[in-house]
Amino acid sequence: MKKLMFFAYAGAIALLGAGLSSCSSSDDAVEPNPNFNAETNEVYAQFVFNVSTGNTPNMRMTSAATQATNTESFRGIDNAVLLSAKQTTDGKHIPVSAVMDKRYDLSRVLTANAINKEKTTRVIETSLPINTNTLLFYGRAIQGTLSSSEEAQGLTAYDQFGHLETYSVAGGDEGLSLANTTFELSSRINGNVDQFKQIENLLAGLLTVIMNSNLAGSNHVALSASKYTFDVTTDEYPELTWADYVREDGMSPVETSHVIWALEKKLADAYREMTTIKQSEGELRAGYGEAILNTIQDLWSVVNEVRCATPFSKGEAVAKYFAERIHERIKQYFNGTVPNDGKSVTDVDFESLSNVITHFAADTAWPTTADTRPTDFSLISDDIDLADFPQKLYHVTAGSAHYQFDTTKHQFVYVQDYNTSAVGGGGGFTIESYYYPAELLYFGNSPIRVSNNANKTDNYPQTVANWQKDSEWTSDWVKSSHVTSSTQSVAMQNDINYGTSLLKTTISYGATTLKDNNHAIQVDIDPDLGDNDEPDQSITVDGSTFQLKGVIIGGQWKKVGWDYLPQTTGNKQGYVFDCAITDAAAAIPATGSSQPNYTLLFDNYNAATPDKQDKVYVALELMNNSGKDFFGEHNVIRKGAIFYLIGELDITGKAAPTWPVSHPLPPYNTDGTSIETPRVFMQDYMTSANFVIGEHSLKHALLTVPDLRYSALTLGMTVNIEWSTGIDFGNVILGGEE
Repeated sequence: MKKLMFFAYAGAIALLGAGLSSCSSSDDAVEPNPNFNAETNEVYAQFVFNVSTGNTPNMRMTSAATQATNTESFRGIDNAVLLSAKQTTDGKHIPVSAVMDKRYDLSRVLTANAINKEKTTRVIETSLPINTNTLLFYGRAIQGTLSSSEEAQGLTAYDQFGHLETYSVAGGDEGLSLANTTFELSSRINGNVDQFKQIENLLAGLLTVIMNSNLAGSNHVALSASKYTFDVTTDEYPELTWADYVREDGMSPVETSHVIWALEKKLADAYREMTTIKQSEGELRAGYGEAILNTIQDLWSVVNEVRCATPFSKGEAVAKYFAERIHERIKQYFNGTVPNDGKSVTDVDFESLSNVITHFAADTAWPTTADTRPTDFSLISDDIDLADFPQKLYHVTAGSAHYQFDTTKHQFVYVQDYNTSAVGGGGGFTIESYYYPAELLYFGNSPIRVSNNANKTDNYPQTVANWQKDSEWTSDWVKSSHVTSSTQSVAMQNDINYGTSLLKTTISYGATTLKDNNHAIQVDIDPDLGDNDEPDQSITVDGSTFQLKGVIIGGQWKKVGWDYLPQTTGNKQGYVFDCAITDAAAAIPATGSSQPNYTLLFDNYNAATPDKQDKVYVALELMNNSGKDFFGEHNVIRKGAIFYLIGELDITGKAAPTWPVSHPLPPYNTDGTSIETPRVFMQDYMTSANFVIGEHSLKHALLTVPDLRYSALTLGMTVNIEWSTGIDFGNVILGGEE
């Protein structure tokens, strides 16, 4: 996420009363507050919120979407809710999902820029029940606005500031039960799933009919000697399909007693490359619009070379004619500059959407072995540019669209359940599993201080550091107490803190020269190659070699509950995709680390295995600006193309973070103290990760995003990860050391 500010703990809330009702204790029998209402047992009171913006040593960093520098403006607090409780013992925190006594809908308690580092209070008047001894506070930052340059990049406010599908505090039919408190991440594709699938069906259909080009029926004609040099009749060759050129015996499909001819081999190799996707080994094929255009450009260039060549045999004459048929079919769906001398095709783009759909409906090359041809494209309007699919259309990562080839049905299909791509177990991950980052949320869970005096706002300690010092409070204040009839002032004892966590991402190179996977790929194609044949390519890095386009964080639970921890029922995991990358954060310098990118997330505490918290996998979406193609784990990564490297965040064996001393962090023990279980992402903490692109990281570069839950992922990066309070994970090498 782009805009970041450092707001140290959003500091304490004070409750200032003109007079509060009496408690049942005889010690409390003093003159009642004149604003006490005996019928409701409530007192009209002033709530004074204290939010510190000071960057004291024990504070963590956040951002301007998440509030991360001292120079950025405070975003304000909206949708604020205060809940009061009367626990049996004073001085305790709410430990479990309880039923609260009263709810206060405070709405927008602080506007943007309403406070500063020195003056941090805001007064709101309301009522408070006597015997109250614990308060919960919830709030969310006010949604910001985009700059003109950010809008020009195609970003939305949701990209920049996060977005929740649900922000619900203690509502529902069960009264003020905390069980009804839910904060839920929003799916990026929300409401557009059917349209997304229709585009996938259309793109898969285009690839299917192109690769099923054939010389059957009306295409099975005699070849003119004047045009093809060799006079070939229909009796001398079968009704070929493109797949017929791929023969295990290596012979010509036309002159079956002769080894495959050069032009035939070009067609065979192109078909094999297009349709051989090693799904069992985790290979994924990029299916986003621009990747399809790059694929078609490469394929069309091969076809054009064959189409314009001079044949030297009857088999090559048929191959030349076959290439002409493929060329005519591609032209129905794509525009391009096609030289008539056999040189490479350039400037490839999609035909208009209406033309594409019309031609596809009438195309005779749909395989008889395939599923029923898709016909419903009613949700795709003609103003949609397929080249924008899916990034610009839906603000999801390019790698969220990938396809496979069904060798039995001879058709291309887009992956709907990501685990079917052989990189994970189980099911349920779909395009709906890509979420916006979380919003900046606030949380307070605190016992109270009380005073029998009416205190002025200016008499309250300012800044978080002073709020936590008992010496800063006058002697009339009683710590860990409850509201009585003589109480005139009430303050939350603890700070209000962030309910969300933060990932700070930086990137660096671990070597000045990077090696790709060329040798392994070529040996896989030709096992007879020697150790020194086809060596890996070298890429010397500079400040523009690769560019960060997005950060994808796996293992994020969609819903968290009242304590901002994942709920145990009715929940599911997904990926948070952050695409609001500043120019400074996108640039990876040749030496040193990039400027940080910040992403708001939910705490990933796993209550099912409290002694063994989950690893988290992070994929960096990168653009290849090196000026050359290179080979990743399975595929060629074209210059200008998007690719992905995976890093692992694992806390196993790492030192615990520094726990806050002023308040307990969820999860709680039954007495309200913190269980203090370290995990990768903790609310109110920033996790810093420096991802290192090592010498051999590119060997594990991927064209699409794998299932980031899978424990046997091939890692592309090493990661140096630490919490803002001190945990150090060491460097995280993308893809591993070798």
